[in-house]
Parts: sequence; structure tokens; C-alpha cells
Amino acid sequence: MKKIFLIFAFMFCGVAHAAVDSDAVARAEKYLNSITGLTGDFVQTSNGIAQRGVFSMLRPGKVRLDYKNMPVQLISDGKDLYFYDSSLDQITTVPLTSTPAAILVRKNIDLRNADIVVTETVADKDSFSLKMNLRGQEGLGNMTVKFNSNPVALNSWSVVDATGAKTDVRFEGLRAKTDFGRDFFQLGRHKTVSTNGGDAFYD
Repeated sequence: MKKIFLIFAFMFCGVAHAAVDSDAVARAEKYLNSITGLTGDFVQTSNGIAQRGVFSMLRPGKVRLDYKNMPVQLISDGKDLYFYDSSLDQITTVPLTSTPAAILVRKNIDLRNADIVVTETVADKDSFSLKMNLRGQEGLGNMTVKFNSNPVALNSWSVVDATGAKTDVRFEGLRAKTDFGRDFFQLGRHKTVSTNGGDAFYD
């Protein structure tokens, strides 16, 4: 189950390919900056195995994925990304800024001039997608985010880690939501396995 965390933390009929379509980048950037909060179902597929769950996001910085058939959660509190295994009452953590997932929940999303590099855009009549990575971290993997075209809306994302392993996350029934509970993107006190070695506790 920790493999799910490591993959995510690295952190979507006449198809036309282009290096980078500046209009597609601008549309994606405008849409992402317009989002405050979202919630809906997701289907995650990795190594041919599909897992379902509930996705929640509140910008800036907060994400939560609750898996329905596994005792695990992925939660970002705006600073760190936590993988919580309730069967072990244990979490593993990495800085949110070290993951491609941070791209989608920044306070200001700049896909053209900041440290985000869009390397490819692909479009068809119903959707378009952007492949991107953090500048200087090309070897650590990449993220492709797919959007519906009309109206522009988040459709799915795909994350490829440094080993080439791919995880696809497709969203269903996404809707705007901002009234999450105060502690919704927080974990209680659990034993923590630090990525720097050693154990600690998180309050």
C-alpha cells in the first residue's frame, strides 16, 4: 500500500498532437485558478488494479483521498503530504512541495512562467491534456492532467514516477465544495515513519 503513496507523491478518433499549445495551457491555468474546492468520486488504476474512493480538494494546498476498499488515506494539510494506514495506525510523510501533486493546489497556478514546465499538450474534440513536471525534477517523474473542453473541467490525471510506473486517477461527479470541516484535512496523533529515517509522532 505504501507503493500507492510513493507513486502519488511523485507527484491523468482523430487525436491531434502538438508540442505545446499555448491556448490550451492558458485555458487550463484559468480554470485551475478559478477552483476553490472540489469533491467527488475517483477511480485509481495502477498495475491493472482499480481502486475507488472519494476525492476532496481545497486550495491552497489541501487534498484528501479516501479509499473505499483499503484502510488508507492520502491527506495534504497544505504543508505536507501524508499517507495514513489505519490498519497500522501509522503515517508516512513527504513535503507537499516535493510532489507533482502540489501543482494543482497552489495559491497561484502559473503554468507558463514559474517552476512548472509543460512539455506537451494533446487535444481532441471533447478534451485536452497537459503533460508537466517541476523544473529541475524531470528525472523524478511527470504528471499529465486531462480536462473536459466545454466547459473546461477536471477529468483525470496520470502520474509516472522515476521508475516508469504509471498511476491513472479518473474523476466522477466532481462538484464545487468549500464547506469542509475545520479538521477535515488533518490527521490525529499517529506514529510516523519519516522519509528522513527514524520515527516521530504527529499531532
